[in-house]
Amino acid sequence: RHDQEGLVLTSAEILMAAEFQLEAAEGVEETPFCTVRVTRGADGNVAADAFQVSQQCMAMVAEEALEVDGSDLKACKVNDTFTAIQEGKESKTVDNNFFLCVVPINQHTSETFVTQFPKMHRELDDRTPSHDELKRQLSKSGSSGWNFIDLLSDFNLLIYLSKFLDVDADMPKITQSVVDRDVPLDDGYKIIIASMAGIDNAY
Repeated sequence: RHDQEGLVLTSAEILMAAEFQLEAAEGVEETPFCTVRVTRGADGNVAADAFQVSQQCMAMVAEEALEVDGSDLKACKVNDTFTAIQEGKESKTVDNNFFLCVVPINQHTSETFVTQFPKMHRELDDRTPSHDELKRQLSKSGSSGWNFIDLLSDFNLLIYLSKFLDVDADMPKITQSVVDRDVPLDDGYKIIIASMAGIDNAY
């Protein structure tokens, strides 16, 4: 998103991240609140990086010691009523990277939800959401330990279904069964979804 080399977050984004962390922590305290930066490279691949600002940054923002530097996106300006020491010297600005703490993003495998259906708006993906893909996924029901509701528990598949079913009347009932397996999916919905996929008795 930013064109400048070495620019991770702008000074305005640093201040906003600090304000959100202060709000989430109700002061200068540890908080699970993170800022996630999503970028797309020249090759079209998407990268996500998570950050927090340091508690020192939070404290400086709480005291209104930092300001947006309009002339340099890579640094925060220090308010004239404060003094900042950076690398042993007094400084009128602080490099944004001094405030950033990288938060690791760990992969997660859900025992409840699946991610097999093609994702929307992925230009480089050779598969796109369609009734054929719906058939491909739901046809697995009854084999390899899959049941109908397991295969329906796919975010991208549910987004696809919402294009054809009523978002206010139908989707809440379907998603309730997806989230809470003790709530059985009405047979009428199973028939409708199976017929959309062009399969019989998959449920």
